[in-house]
Amino acid sequence: MMNFRSLYDMYREQVRDELHKERQDGIHLGSFYALMNIIKEMAPLKPKQSAESIWMDYLAFLRTINEHKKSPYSFMEWDEVEGREHLQATLREGGALLTWHYGFVRHNMITIGQEIRAGHMSAKLPFYLIAEQETVEQEKKLSGWEAIRKYAGAELLNAEDEMIGIRLYSHLRKGGSFSLFVDGQTGFNTDNHAVELPFLSSKIRTRSGIFRILAKTQKPVCVYFMTLTEDFRSKIVFLPPVVLDQDIQASADRIYEPFREQLLSQPALWRFWDRHHQQVIHWRDDETSITDEAVSRVDWISKPLDGFGQLGLNTDSGAIYNISS
Repeated sequence: MMNFRSLYDMYREQVRDELHKERQDGIHLGSFYALMNIIKEMAPLKPKQSAESIWMDYLAFLRTINEHKKSPYSFMEWDEVEGREHLQATLREGGALLTWHYGFVRHNMITIGQEIRAGHMSAKLPFYLIAEQETVEQEKKLSGWEAIRKYAGAELLNAEDEMIGIRLYSHLRKGGSFSLFVDGQTGFNTDNHAVELPFLSSKIRTRSGIFRILAKTQKPVCVYFMTLTEDFRSKIVFLPPVVLDQDIQASADRIYEPFREQLLSQPALWRFWDRHHQQVIHWRDDETSITDEAVSRVDWISKPLDGFGQLGLNTDSGAIYNISS
């Protein structure tokens, strides 16, 4: 497999060529929503890079990590590891490693697994990787990745299991550790105590269960990211562990703060731009997402949607229009 930078550059050119052809016929709805979300979050902040450029880099990065998904042993060490001592401390005491679907998502177990096998997790318990049921089922079919998890002593755990909250609480109390994607937004049933938080320029709603469990157990929480350096070197960063207090709103905001900073720095590396609007309570401009009002200018259109027609997007405002029926 070619090196990451060459692969990424190749996919950026591929994305630009394909989008040029699709501009008239329409783009896939997921890509369409990703562009809308990037515009509406980033435009009010006036970034140096245009929203469309961030979007194209995002689409290229998705293809790059999907290529690495096919060959788990093509990426067996990070170029840079920052904060290894914070990971070690969290594993020794037993605690939560929290991250987002950002960067090289599947490769999180490389460094974590090394430290588990080195004896830094004192409890004789499995290390849990928490994911939604569909993801758990898909991941178990990828034999190479399953072998890496087993080598590290890690097990996949279904976030939608009826007993997930009790299992995680008990696991922490026994000195166990786990990794959870905060932006996964999955759990058992509806969260009756969801937390509202600032994102970049919007306000979002996020599940509160994990923050409540961590506040109750008083176990350390280590936020970490998989990212890239400016010269395209792979990097994983573990931040100093913290203990959450009983103010769930403040605790959730404390965990999200470093992610907001990272996302502002490298927005194209977040996997969930295509579904972000599902979390948003309101945007800064407070506009309606889809409108039947007169269309001012449409820069991109979606592929036709069954029974709905097509959507049009204005890249200045991020406004979406129903342009056919």
